[in-house]
Amino acid sequence: MKLNPLVSASIVAAVLLMAGCASTGYEKAGDTSCTIEKTARNIHKGNGQIDSVLFSLSSLVNSPEADIKSQFEKFNTSVSKLEKLSNDVNAQSVAMQTQGADYFRTWDEELAKIQNEDIRSRSTDRKNAVAARFEKVRISYAQAKADFVPFMSDLKDIRTALATDLTAGGIASIKSVANKADDNAAPLRKSLTNLEQDFKDLGVSLSSTTSAK
Repeated sequence: MKLNPLVSASIVAAVLLMAGCASTGYEKAGDTSCTIEKTARNIHKGNGQIDSVLFSLSSLVNSPEADIKSQFEKFNTSVSKLEKLSNDVNAQSVAMQTQGADYFRTWDEELAKIQNEDIRSRSTDRKNAVAARFEKVRISYAQAKADFVPFMSDLKDIRTALATDLTAGGIASIKSVANKADDNAAPLRKSLTNLEQDFKDLGVSLSSTTSAK
């Protein structure tokens, strides 16, 4: 999930531009909420793409056809799509954190202007509650990344090995490792499901709709 420095710089520049255009806290919250919702959708897609990768890998190693090249290409394409989704989620997470930091700076500035102590205290409590949700997302993301990195590394190693030795013997040599991929994916699926829900909850808390909490 490493982010390309050029992509990262572009994201930060875009975020700063949006922050400059959004003059009120709720507008900045809306920008952040949009990023969060998009990230949640990509996380959901990522979970589905894991199934596609594992299906194509299982077909290749357990039910090889006469011409295994087409099966390998399906596996190769599935791995590439999963890697792209991972990069997208990483980029969106960077944007969310940057937008969130700007949002909380604005919130602090506005809190300082509130004269009524009770209102200021209530707004501070609300800010702290939203900040706690940001922190929960950060922790969930760290766990998902920790589960994803070795899983993706094994997939890419399998792909590299087969790209070099796409033969019956080559498939047999990595079959036992490939068949463990489904078991290794179990904790990743769980952490991604948790991360998706945490992103959704955070997005709701920043939404300007009346159903938001």
